[in-house]
Amino acid sequence: MAEDADASPPPTGGGGGDRKRRHASPVLPPPPPGPPPPGPHKRHRREEGGGGGFDRRRLGPVGGGGHDQDDRRYGNGHGGIGGRGGDGRYVNRAPDWSDSGRGGWNEGPGNGRREGLMSYKQFIQELEDDVSPVEAQSRYEEYKSEYITTQKKAYFDLHKDEDWLRNKYHPTNLEVVIERRNELARTTANEFFHDLPSGSLDTGPGLTGSAASKSGNNSSKNLVDSSDGKKGKHGNGPEDLYYAAPKAHPVSSEARRIRIDIEQAQALICKLDSEKGIENNVLSSSDHDKPDRDKSHGSVGPIVIIRGSSTVKGLEGAELLDTLVTYLWRIHGVDYYGMSETNEPKGLRHVKADARTYNGASSNATEWENKLDSFWQDRIQGQDPLEILKAKEKIDAAATEVLDPYVRKIRDEKYGWKYGCGAKGCTKLFHAAEFVQKHLKLKHPDVVVELTSKVRDDIYFENYMNDPKAPGGTPLMQQPAP
Repeated sequence: MAEDADASPPPTGGGGGDRKRRHASPVLPPPPPGPPPPGPHKRHRREEGGGGGFDRRRLGPVGGGGHDQDDRRYGNGHGGIGGRGGDGRYVNRAPDWSDSGRGGWNEGPGNGRREGLMSYKQFIQELEDDVSPVEAQSRYEEYKSEYITTQKKAYFDLHKDEDWLRNKYHPTNLEVVIERRNELARTTANEFFHDLPSGSLDTGPGLTGSAASKSGNNSSKNLVDSSDGKKGKHGNGPEDLYYAAPKAHPVSSEARRIRIDIEQAQALICKLDSEKGIENNVLSSSDHDKPDRDKSHGSVGPIVIIRGSSTVKGLEGAELLDTLVTYLWRIHGVDYYGMSETNEPKGLRHVKADARTYNGASSNATEWENKLDSFWQDRIQGQDPLEILKAKEKIDAAATEVLDPYVRKIRDEKYGWKYGCGAKGCTKLFHAAEFVQKHLKLKHPDVVVELTSKVRDDIYFENYMNDPKAPGGTPLMQQPAP
């Protein structure tokens, strides 16, 4: 299947990086001369022996941009979506990114500046002695934000034409990505429902079910333990995978918490199934509609009846919850206890804690429960993350504006005014302008895509920049002076 919105970046070659570095290595002009600062000289901390390699010129004008030292903008023209131009206050810092392994703009002999993002300790060595801790922290956060912004812009410009990045953030590509994602979810759900009544369903934390294991296509033998990121070989038995999987908070094994999670997981399944066109899911139907008083007198909570060809089984309690979170993981890429949703699930999901290890004493149980419930209630009441990235309403609004010239107003002697389609070779007539707009979007999508290409590209850039986990957004830290 083609790469989807969570595809990882491909490995980069070496030759292209050298050309890019040569192209993006401008010779920075010295700062323009100015009057000497008034008052006595204020010593910088670095003059007392602390840190080095930091040029105060980066806090002043860069590249003739005309910004003084107090200009806190990212650069010229930085405003609104698509504002990638301009130089930030720290633009001459190296745009390192750990994802690509490429160098920065400060390479070359004779350049004494060290590359990478300064730590807070290194940064404050460059500040004047009378800067308060609060102001120092504020300046560092600004420096760090602008550094990462500059780095991400450079990374985006380098990779923006590559399919793997467009599949993650470009609204045009996302239309196909969402369609394929939904089709895969429906197919996988049918396989899940087939295994459920037969008793062959594996509710372990891995991605593969019993059918995949029997066929030999078992990817769970080499897994990444999400708790520490270390790779290792594990057995594929239920206990092996359980102990290898990251664990939820111990309170997750309480009977009270299990009942809450069952109902919340069922509501989440209803939401995600509806987004992907999955119907008649037996797991989302139970005794939800019973009055609360029935559940408060010794009831074990919701019960789901599974009917096979020759068997009838009731799922309840921990067994039902395990089935629900397994469904969420394998069909929707939702790690329920890990509080994450992805189109490309890997490794093992979080599992609820072993009830035998929890004695009811935990200082942060309430905090963890509130965080879990808040995260999934926001998703249940919210919108599909990929649909948000598509920005359909924004594109439709832009299309309505740019399609106006394609609505032709024609005088008809018999019927009065009519409205024609202005697309090349089209002779369709309509009674109102809005019908022409609708016709253009349905029958001439190529025209719409061409006319809205600018706003789509702007949304592409905005989606990338707004993602805190976007590739290219993790800077390398500056090494301390030897």
